[in-house]
Amino acid sequence: MRTVLIGDSHLARLRRELQTLPGEVRNVAEGGASARDLLRQADAVGLHGSDSVVMSVGTNDAAPWKRVPVSEFVQTLSMFVASHSPRGWVFVAPPGVVEGRSTRARDRTNAVIDEYRLAVIEVCEAVGGHLVRTDLLLESLGAQAFAEDGVHLNGTGYRVLVPAIKSVCGALQ
Repeated sequence: MRTVLIGDSHLARLRRELQTLPGEVRNVAEGGASARDLLRQADAVGLHGSDSVVMSVGTNDAAPWKRVPVSEFVQTLSMFVASHSPRGWVFVAPPGVVEGRSTRARDRTNAVIDEYRLAVIEVCEAVGGHLVRTDLLLESLGAQAFAEDGVHLNGTGYRVLVPAIKSVCGALQ
């Protein structure tokens, strides 16, 4: 059995923490990835029916320079999960951002990311997936869970997120 991580940098940045996840772990998540990249990532790793798939998308889809329309995001995500039948899906909902730390004039906002988070929740429920509500897990930490850029998680954030992912993946084994 494998635990396969796909999607964006919220998973791509996991290194040392991978050894705590169950089974053989394959991480093909990439910084900057959006829902449009999931099929390519899944093909690269060759998803199996015995795999547990951990997926994180939405943060980059919400970026003004990508701005994948929410309707396209839902359609792409839905078509992707319909085209694969792993042991289980684990959806890692976008955590949001620390808006005051952005160095770009126009960057992601929590209001826009909320739309993508709701779409992730909708697709997760439709396919009977398991949801990790990153935003709720990190709520008490606030900005302390994020790196200086306000987008990526830091060690504090991952110390909360990784055990939640591990718990859900363990239940799928």
